[in-house]
Amino acid sequence: MLKFKDMYTFRWMISIIFCIFTMLSGSYGRAEQSGPSDVISKFSSALIDSMKRARELGYSGRYQLLDPTIKDSFALSYMAGISLGKYWKTLSEKDKHLLLETYTAWTIATYAGRFDDYSGEKFELISESAPDRDTVTVISSLIESDNKKTDFYYKLRKIDGKWRIVDIQISGVSQLALTRSQFTSVMDRKGFSALISMLKEKIKNFSETKAD
Repeated sequence: MLKFKDMYTFRWMISIIFCIFTMLSGSYGRAEQSGPSDVISKFSSALIDSMKRARELGYSGRYQLLDPTIKDSFALSYMAGISLGKYWKTLSEKDKHLLLETYTAWTIATYAGRFDDYSGEKFELISESAPDRDTVTVISSLIESDNKKTDFYYKLRKIDGKWRIVDIQISGVSQLALTRSQFTSVMDRKGFSALISMLKEKIKNFSETKAD
């Protein structure tokens, strides 16, 4: 039989073990929530929210709504660098910062401008692949009210310990490849300043045509 002191120690040890188990369980849950599919689910939910509240929020409100989720879901620095191809290494640190800032604003503006109405659409998570060369593919379908489906193939990589979107393929076409083709073409013909001007003009057009 345990003496009082031994029983107190035993109960104290059980309490400590329980606390440790609870903390580990909580940490495991949080880690699970940051998996590739969870990143896409969070991003998709933000898009649906933007669509449902489109008129209430207006363009600027949708921009503010999507801003944190897009920054948290996409590897924007990586994507900006890939989009510039060979020219990325030739930029000064100041110009790299300017490109990332403008690229980020353009990305958010694009989603805020295009996801501006709701007619019963929903996203359905289809599958998540096993890692292939550090890349995971998550397939998500946009289902419209007439049951028309558009499949989005999200490519994600673990960057700084977090899964982030690095590309989206629609109908077999890489959106990152299209961006790179456009960006490098402008760099070839007109240079960096022209590329920044082009992106700022696109941002301006979204804000004006989708005005509050």
